[in-house]
Amino acid sequence: MPEPADARPTPGIGCGQVSQDLALRAHKALVSAFTDAGANVTNSSTGPLVLTVAVREATMGPENERPRRTDKPVVQGQPDAPPLDQPQQSWFNSGQGNVQVVLDATLSRDGAVVWRDTVSGHAQSAPCVQAVDKVREALSDAVDALRARVIPLVRAP
Repeated sequence: MPEPADARPTPGIGCGQVSQDLALRAHKALVSAFTDAGANVTNSSTGPLVLTVAVREATMGPENERPRRTDKPVVQGQPDAPPLDQPQQSWFNSGQGNVQVVLDATLSRDGAVVWRDTVSGHAQSAPCVQAVDKVREALSDAVDALRARVIPLVRAP
């Protein structure tokens, strides 16, 4: 299990906070989780079984960052309204307490990919409260979900 790549476009996690060391924290959590499950984990990118992970996303309030299918069409407002081409947050930070961490994972057996998937972890908090801690909680949830999916594949012949 080599150290996860940080594939996020920015270290920002929302609410004006950043998490520079998220990939390192993910690696420590993954090593701990798989060691606790009985695996012999090394940092090598070669071997009979290799799990490669990338941190794809880590945000607080992800539903406010991109359009949703249920969004109404954009209508030009008053001349003093903010530009329409930039994301607008809710006046009440309604979604800022929903934290999501997304991991892309690939499991290879003897150099051949046997499994590839995206796993998400979630946490809840009050809007913009303890953003870094809540991202770490969501990371832990994502690692647990990843371990639950990978362990049966590793044990299979």
